[in-house]
Amino acid sequence: TLNGQIFQWGLVMIYDAGEVFGIMQFQEEDEERVNGGNKEKKDHPFQVIRCKVVVTRESGLQVSEPNSIFLVDHAWTYRVDHARQQLEQIPGLLPRMAALMGVDFHGEVPDSDTVEVVIEHMWKYNLTYQLSQGSAEEKVPVWYIMDEFGAQVQHSDQPSCGMAPFFYIQGQLAYTVLWPLQDLQRGDEVTRDYAYGETNTLVRKCRLLPWIPADLEVNSATNEPLDSYYEAIAHGNKEQLPVEIQPYTVPKDKMLKVYSEMSQVANNLTHPRFQLTEDEDEADIIWSYNHIKDYRKLSKERPQVMVNQFPCESIVTVKDCLAAVARRVKGGPSPDWLPETFNLQTELPQFIRHYQLRQQRGEDNHWICKPWNLARGLDTHITNNLDYIIRQRESTPKVVCKYIEDPVLFHREEVGMVKFDIRYMLMLRSVQPLRLYAYNVFWLRFANRPFSLDHFDDYQKHFTVMNYAEGVELKQVHYDEFIPMFEKQYPKCPWKEVEVTAWPWPAHWEQTISHSCVLVKLKQTKIT
Repeated sequence: TLNGQIFQWGLVMIYDAGEVFGIMQFQEEDEERVNGGNKEKKDHPFQVIRCKVVVTRESGLQVSEPNSIFLVDHAWTYRVDHARQQLEQIPGLLPRMAALMGVDFHGEVPDSDTVEVVIEHMWKYNLTYQLSQGSAEEKVPVWYIMDEFGAQVQHSDQPSCGMAPFFYIQGQLAYTVLWPLQDLQRGDEVTRDYAYGETNTLVRKCRLLPWIPADLEVNSATNEPLDSYYEAIAHGNKEQLPVEIQPYTVPKDKMLKVYSEMSQVANNLTHPRFQLTEDEDEADIIWSYNHIKDYRKLSKERPQVMVNQFPCESIVTVKDCLAAVARRVKGGPSPDWLPETFNLQTELPQFIRHYQLRQQRGEDNHWICKPWNLARGLDTHITNNLDYIIRQRESTPKVVCKYIEDPVLFHREEVGMVKFDIRYMLMLRSVQPLRLYAYNVFWLRFANRPFSLDHFDDYQKHFTVMNYAEGVELKQVHYDEFIPMFEKQYPKCPWKEVEVTAWPWPAHWEQTISHSCVLVKLKQTKIT
């Protein structure tokens, strides 16, 4: 830990924090402590001795002093999917983290039990930041644990100091900045607010649960979001809604000009009724890769043009909105096809209460946390650790869904029983009247390792999207080969019955499974 001053030309570092602060050990008086709703006795791997940071300098620490700003080093910076591997392979990391967390560990060789304990309890110590530039992978939140000094700064609702991550661009290094919020005398404790910025009393209590046990007197039922919630989303998307237009019927003999930036369209659209054009203004159909924003202009100037998107489609393509809309349609709880889902930004208390009730009933409590608007398993976490889930709220906005602990599995001869999923391609032709087209040639995706309820950071065990990572096997089976294989493994489940169950079309829906649909040519593209 060091003290420094920031200048235009760089950072001057003076290693003098040891002259100002000290770490004091103290002993807890409670016979037991509570963690996640379960009482833990003192023989748990965590030690009884605790630490806190105090001011040791005779003159204390003054807010007005220009040098009263300190940089705290980070002992471990990682992304969650790499944590286990780093603890097992980086020399000295596991012993250091075990000592920092008070885990009883003797020796230098990592053992799986200690790794599990550190992974379980690191959520009481870590913090997070996110890069604003780069690829989607590079923007995935980074988690870090401060050094032995910073990690011992305890919580207070009236903190004596502030702490925040600081990225030093010239050195490409991240630190945590510490500064006093009030004048401190010798012996005063250095504290920070673990739920900094949270003003809602109930949510604050929830966010502090990893450290401060509390009973939540709330109902686990979720309510329909207010209209203002959706209005804020529409405002954030900056979409200009269309004016009302009259339905348009395309003449059967009309040649349709198609404009698209997508190579899949240009390379595969061969039907004689369609003609590709590079002039977007003359197109009858715009099949755009990027989000269309100005529907108002299109509806006024070109009301007959057809586009591959709908205004406000994020209401069903973004996870938090999809869950809310699904509950609205059901008229209460989630429909049967959607696992129990909570928005961690707006429904954290309801989720925690639901989690605690399941715990009391002895029900499975594995959950999957997903970013609202990312795909490919990026920044997606599976766990039954309540602390882990609560802390996810501090990174990107997420929903938490009940993880399916007993999925239908598929036997891969060379691997065993693995997870798999099926992607159907749909085309929404219109909303009023509702016309939805489905293509009965589906796309299969398989996990590469046998399924089990452990090692949830093992991507190839718990996820099925393998076509984005280098050096990872992509298992492909054509749909007409898969069906007899599935029926052989599950003889009581004929595929036709499975498909009918999966597509319970209401009588007033128009279901068309057509090999002449434009979507057929796009079956390998990523369409949500």
